[in-house]
Amino acid sequence: MKIFKFLYIGVFTLLISTLVISCKDKNSSPLLPSITGSAFDVLVVGDPVIWKDSAGKALFDVLNEDMPGLPQSEPTFNISFIPERDFSGILKPVRNLIMFDVNDKIYTQGKVSYARNRWSKPQAIVKIIAPDQKEFIRIVKEKQTEFVSFLEEAERSRAHAFFARYSNPEGAKIIYDHLGTQVTIPSSLNKYKTGNDFVWLSNGSIDLRQDVIIYRYPYHGPDDFKVENLLQKRDSILKEYIEGPAPGSYMTTEHRFDVTYKEVHTDEGYCVLLRGLWRVEGDLMGGPFVSRTCWDKEHNQIITIEGFVYGPSHKKRNYMRQLESVIYSLKIPE
Repeated sequence: MKIFKFLYIGVFTLLISTLVISCKDKNSSPLLPSITGSAFDVLVVGDPVIWKDSAGKALFDVLNEDMPGLPQSEPTFNISFIPERDFSGILKPVRNLIMFDVNDKIYTQGKVSYARNRWSKPQAIVKIIAPDQKEFIRIVKEKQTEFVSFLEEAERSRAHAFFARYSNPEGAKIIYDHLGTQVTIPSSLNKYKTGNDFVWLSNGSIDLRQDVIIYRYPYHGPDDFKVENLLQKRDSILKEYIEGPAPGSYMTTEHRFDVTYKEVHTDEGYCVLLRGLWRVEGDLMGGPFVSRTCWDKEHNQIITIEGFVYGPSHKKRNYMRQLESVIYSLKIPE
């Protein structure tokens, strides 16, 4: 059950992480410091009276929604709040910032606007304004997908920039040699297995596994992108290449839970995004996965890149988000 907390919960944690955590950008302007805080931290700044009322609850509930596709409940963001009068000094360089203002003497309608790199780099800022709480709630609900996506994309870009600096060129070359595609691979994914139009990369960790698989196959028509056909292909690939720890066991989709399906139009053309759970047939292993499947129109092929995590004693949100940045780095050469 989600519990709304009208407290300054998280500010102490944010202050500590502000002092000890810094995401360095070698291309940062010397006039701006690096961002502070941990991935998916969000600092909300505004009037504490509004924050404790129905308008603040509406914003909190949006930010506190469960991240989809995880086996346990984990919020989309870690939320901290600070009154606008106290927003100064070491809090300003925070990585993700939502500022709100409700004032009927200034505003006539609700609006959401976006900015970057005001007090630090690479910083993402959302500003929400409205004349009253009713209009504030309306605009938050109307624009929630937009501003949540803005913050998620900012975190994805930061992770990708980090992985690009500390990448695994050997793994990227293996993918290109076998599949003809370009992917930015983190240095931690340094264990490999290859097959026919298939590459599997892993960190090989016993404690917390992160894996990426990439495979391609011929495109026959639009029905190939139906969720049932994508999962059927996924299960056949997993059964062939990813064995479980017990004899005869293998990885497959956990079909007892819903798989979310989203169409995405990107620079790579038409793609679909799937989120769900995986399990091992014949064993008790399982966890979350996220996959991105695109149509390689030039070669009349379908290419799928997927990330999955195994860590029974760990929260998985940030580890899955890291793998999302990897799968979004897929480039299909022209």
